Amino acid sequence: MISIETDSEETSRLQGSIEHFEAEECKRILSDFIKKTSGKTLHLDLSGLESVSSIALSFLLTGLRAAIDAECDLHYKNMPAALFNMARVSGIESILIDKK
Repeated sequence: MISIETDSEETSRLQGSIEHFEAEECKRILSDFIKKTSGKTLHLDLSGLESVSSIALSFLLTGLRAAIDAECDLHYKNMPAALFNMARVSGIESILIDKK
């Protein structure tokens, strides 16, 4: 299961894993967290994410969708290399990774 810890007003850290059987609950946790930051900028550090799967990619896309709905400026940072490679092969790395 994942957890989200706030480091500062704009930066939070995602930790844990996303297993298939808990994916919907993980998506809800992320969506609810993003709703609380409505109208703000949020940098989410992914270095503590232990899962590398299509479920994790779906989870991150859900976060971007929730950010649009909440008018939150969401930026993913420090994506694990294996997850980035999976996103690259899928052709979605430019959607998930902030180039700034």
